[in-house]
Amino acid sequence: MTHFRQLAFAGLSTAIAAVATTSNASADSVRGFGSLLVYPIVDNTRADQTLLTLTNHSSSTSVIVEYVYINSTDCLETNRARTLTPNDTITVDARFDSGAASGGNTAIANGYCYVFAKNAAGQPISFNNLSGSAVVLEGGLMSSYAPDPIIYRAIPAQGALTNLDNDLYRDLNGTEYERTSDEIHIPHFIAAGNSKIFSSSPELVLLSLTGGQSFQAVVNFLVYNDNEEPFSAQTNFRCWRRSPLTAYSGIFSQSFLSTTNNATAEFVLGFETGWYKIDGNVTSSGSSLPGGTATDPALIAVQINRVSVGQDQTAWVVPSFGVGEQDNGDLQAAVGNLLDTP
Repeated sequence: MTHFRQLAFAGLSTAIAAVATTSNASADSVRGFGSLLVYPIVDNTRADQTLLTLTNHSSSTSVIVEYVYINSTDCLETNRARTLTPNDTITVDARFDSGAASGGNTAIANGYCYVFAKNAAGQPISFNNLSGSAVVLEGGLMSSYAPDPIIYRAIPAQGALTNLDNDLYRDLNGTEYERTSDEIHIPHFIAAGNSKIFSSSPELVLLSLTGGQSFQAVVNFLVYNDNEEPFSAQTNFRCWRRSPLTAYSGIFSQSFLSTTNNATAEFVLGFETGWYKIDGNVTSSGSSLPGGTATDPALIAVQINRVSVGQDQTAWVVPSFGVGEQDNGDLQAAVGNLLDTP
């Protein structure tokens, strides 16, 4: 499902326009509704505030939904259930919703959230009437960006159970829910660095969909500069990672790209540019238990561009596009170290 949204940011001397897109393996120009939504960024750090919106587009049927907040530090979950009546919409403050409102637990600082439809018995069901959106308000930086959710349709008939193998996972395997993308393409980045007037500091969020909190995913990057020269890099992480692009590899820096055989006329605000591909290599729990290793793990990736001048900063989500399909993605359970087998 692909979602196109035109976002205009003003605050520098010139307005910066961007398209915020989330996608999986579908090529639809308008995103459809689904039964499971993955909000890839929940940021409650500093003065930041994350607002998550969920809408029930059915005009006749209420639905129970479960919010599962995953903390980046330990990959453990905090749950919250609520009912959406027909045509209902709700926006929650993730800081409050993942903490005080969920039984007095401490709110997660960084991580992600997924929401799925379920019945009165707590079993996940097909209810392809849900949509959502998100915005992160960066209070300390006086900017905002919209990391909208990836929406997955359930495969069984409307109202039917989706947990076909009776495990603890929401499987993105083409049987329970839609598959996720095999390879992720980020079609643009502005190199990290400083010029006389501007500074650029892009970030990348990676979310592992294969294995639980004990699994470490190894990820491959293939990066192209503005003259189509390829460079490779590799990183590893557990569960969820948010870092500057240069923390993944120095390839993304202005200092490196300016030494390559680049196209001299292709500057943005004086910075080098490029694009890149992301593909899972392997994920492993480091355990000898069966199912402790899997190749080509499924991922979600979100890039945030940042450009600033003085105290003024603008941030926006860069479009991401999926190539192929991957059937070993799932939303992990809070317990257990074994990979789910599709």
